[in-house]
Amino acid sequence: MTPFEPLEGADMKHLSLKTVLLLALASAKRVSDIHALSVHPSCTQFAPGQTRVLLKPNPAFTPKVVGSCTPIDIEAFPPQLVSSGEQQQDLLCPVRALHTYMDRSKELRLNDQLFVSWAKPHKGKPVTKQRLSHWIVEAIALAYTSQNLQAPMGLRAHSTRGLATSWALFKGVSIQDICAAASWSSPLTFVRFYRLDVSAPSVARAVLGTLLSRDSTC
Repeated sequence: MTPFEPLEGADMKHLSLKTVLLLALASAKRVSDIHALSVHPSCTQFAPGQTRVLLKPNPAFTPKVVGSCTPIDIEAFPPQLVSSGEQQQDLLCPVRALHTYMDRSKELRLNDQLFVSWAKPHKGKPVTKQRLSHWIVEAIALAYTSQNLQAPMGLRAHSTRGLATSWALFKGVSIQDICAAASWSSPLTFVRFYRLDVSAPSVARAVLGTLLSRDSTC
């Protein structure tokens, strides 16, 4: 669905917004951790056939909690079967989005930081953590408006951590694996501050269905 698809023809703004949102949802990492990612071959490694990607931060990065910044290992979503019986790439696959973003941004980037600006006068330069947060919020807001819905008040980039981990728990991922992925030392952190009731019907869940469902065509 426009403005995010087709991904290969989307402008750099919407390609960047979709990539950072899918990466935030898939990894459940802090914005500062995503900001520290690098395109250097030692830090970003795609498996053959783009079946998964391993992401490591710039070695110079100091995480908020020392020792908590573990590599991000994301497996690609399997292709979907469309009505014609043919297979189609999953449009919400973060590996697909990341590979496309890196390929299309390589000619404008001026350093190895993963996310760089698409706009003048900072085109090709690394974005700040604050700008990256704005991208995530804008991407979520666009997901709402594409469904003719009003984005909720108080939307923050940090909300993706609770959203991603709560959906993982709802889908059967163990609390230990969730805490390891999100770099939480104790399940209490998740239970007290991040766990959301994603089983209850809501407007937010309807939009999440658009973002997270394997049946989505957006």
